[in-house]
Amino acid sequence: MSSITTYLKKNFDPLTAAADEIDIVDIAHALHLLCRANGHFPHFYSVGQHSINCAKEASERGCSKRVQLGCLLHDASEAYMSDVTRPLKKLLPEYLKAEERLQNVIWEKWISPELTAEEKKQIFEIDDAVLYYEFLALMGKKTSDEEPALKSKPSFDFEDFSKVKNAFLDMFNSLTAAEDNKIYVGVDWMKGSWIACELADSSASYKIFKTIDELCNHYEAIHEILIDIPVGLPETSEEALLRPDIEARKYLKAKNRKSSVFPVPLRQLVYAKSEAEVWELNTEFGGKLSKPAVGILPCIKQVDSFLQNNPEWKERLVESHPECAFQALNKGKGLDTSKHTTEGIEERISILSQYVFNVRELVFSASKSKQADILDSMCLAVTSKLGYVSIPENPAYDKSGLPMRIVVADI
Repeated sequence: MSSITTYLKKNFDPLTAAADEIDIVDIAHALHLLCRANGHFPHFYSVGQHSINCAKEASERGCSKRVQLGCLLHDASEAYMSDVTRPLKKLLPEYLKAEERLQNVIWEKWISPELTAEEKKQIFEIDDAVLYYEFLALMGKKTSDEEPALKSKPSFDFEDFSKVKNAFLDMFNSLTAAEDNKIYVGVDWMKGSWIACELADSSASYKIFKTIDELCNHYEAIHEILIDIPVGLPETSEEALLRPDIEARKYLKAKNRKSSVFPVPLRQLVYAKSEAEVWELNTEFGGKLSKPAVGILPCIKQVDSFLQNNPEWKERLVESHPECAFQALNKGKGLDTSKHTTEGIEERISILSQYVFNVRELVFSASKSKQADILDSMCLAVTSKLGYVSIPENPAYDKSGLPMRIVVADI
């Protein structure tokens, strides 16, 4: 047998493998389960965690993103070849040749043009520096007489396995994204904060932000973001009929999910100074305000205010709705289950697993209170990646120039 079977069930020959056979998910999975020091550290400390620490040190030293990525991937060949202890390595010249070849293929897959001799020198120096402090912290032993400088503060404590794997993928996505918009982002409101799911290739990660300003500043390089919050607010009952909410409820096939799309409040209500004034204005305008809508008025205001003050985002922050978006991803079949039940969580994981490799790991690595929000934001990120159609097909614009639409995947 001349090949190994990878986590993604690929037949992989480490001696002849080409770049298109290498997958970052295979690398992240293997490295987070491989222990440093051949397993002799007092607790499990993975190659994945070491790689993350090296990349962080490169960042603190002000190294280029190329070098940071080179540090993150500098032991990636071990995902396919494992490792051999240094004394034995010296006796295995053919192993060293195979290791160097595969490592260069991995670097060149994601770093172009290829790393220079000076960049590789920076990577190896950082690797040795982190190694020195690993052994000092975990074994009480110095690996060299000279103490190297270290600008970061790496953690050598035991880290949860899934946390390390997700952090590795998250860092990889951040270092390889941006310029060509290979990251797709979906956003959901989550009990006073915003949760953003990032999708790159077939792997996902998430970040939490306090404000929409903070979130959009972080994703300034991203072309668009799909968000589960009303974008485009009516100011009269006639304009309210131009919102996509009625059509979205008609679009939903599961009757018990239609109520998840509720009438969006008028802009005047969103900017009311008190809840009493909200209900007073609602009566005055003859609105149909629901209690769920009242509960999210602060985040609707936050988004609308941001868009009024940042017009360059008016076409970039795009409204979607998870129930509609999930139905589209489910080939138009409605979801009868609630996302707050075990059955509903599993149904949504099953749908997203067609597009996101690590969905189950990501969801169950989080607390139960976050799981539904992670799935909703991930659904919107997938929708952004696949491309979308608008409900309605030709949306109207509110008085401030915001399109009033809900988008779903075009599949």
